[in-house]
Amino acid sequence: MTTPTQKEIIDEAFKINAQRNHKINLNTPTTQELKEDGTFNEARIGLMQNREKHETLNYLEKMASEFGFELVKTKNMHAYAEDLETYPIEDILKYCCFVNGGRGSGKTNALKLIVSEALRAKVTVKVFDPSLQWKTFPLKRVKVRHERLTENCSWNTVYDISRLSVLEARDYVSAMLENDLEESIHLTDISQKPRCLVVLEEVQNIIPSHSLRSNKYLEISRFVTQGRNFGLSFIASTQRLASVDINLVEISGVRYWFKLEGARNLTKARFWLSKYHAWRLRTFERGVCYLQCGHKIKLLRLPKFEIENVLTLKEVNVI
Repeated sequence: MTTPTQKEIIDEAFKINAQRNHKINLNTPTTQELKEDGTFNEARIGLMQNREKHETLNYLEKMASEFGFELVKTKNMHAYAEDLETYPIEDILKYCCFVNGGRGSGKTNALKLIVSEALRAKVTVKVFDPSLQWKTFPLKRVKVRHERLTENCSWNTVYDISRLSVLEARDYVSAMLENDLEESIHLTDISQKPRCLVVLEEVQNIIPSHSLRSNKYLEISRFVTQGRNFGLSFIASTQRLASVDINLVEISGVRYWFKLEGARNLTKARFWLSKYHAWRLRTFERGVCYLQCGHKIKLLRLPKFEIENVLTLKEVNVI
């Protein structure tokens, strides 16, 4: 039996769906990326030949999803993934963001680029830095020496929490987020809703697996689930996806997927990515990632962050 080509499968989808007055577009990787000879696996496509016409479209959608395709009904569905902005700041403020990838994959570089764009959009920013990766970033820097909130909880600031233990850092961040949320609720009450972004590096230490259901994490859970209603959004990043609470990833409507390492991390990525896209994560070079926003996905190669391109402290109103 001859294996149908990609074009033949698409043509069949158009024929069947034409009877339902729908128009279908295909948002897909190139044929070469899918398979060198441009064909689907015969075992997976062969069952189509014996299916009724009214079942074929559903089967095509399921099969296409498994191989990283997206069948889009242009009448009511999303636009092409190419329409995605590289740094969708407004979407991040509305839906929050999750960035993950292995060591040296380019996560922190991406975070700095996103924060730079946020500052240009007049968004106030707060960064929790546990590993001194933001040491040269041109924002005010506060060295945190214990978990109590003795410093002024100012915005447009990098908080160096590298001297704290994991438990101390967690308590400090929790107290800070509680304080920020209370202030934002007050500002929203008087019709001065803020536009704020909190960056949580190494979030697996702050919000580990199954933590958002625990009473010990009530304030953190309240922030990540309700904060955006009061102008507070977050960007969480990790190199250990398998160790992060799954609810945090679900809450985040914008996701950047860099190169992942380890079977557990790749397995967990399959909750949100197709088998094809998850498999490709293993091959990514530094700076290459998928940008996922809802059902749309786009392959990116991000530039290297340069300090010269960031607004000065005066321009972002940092004293």
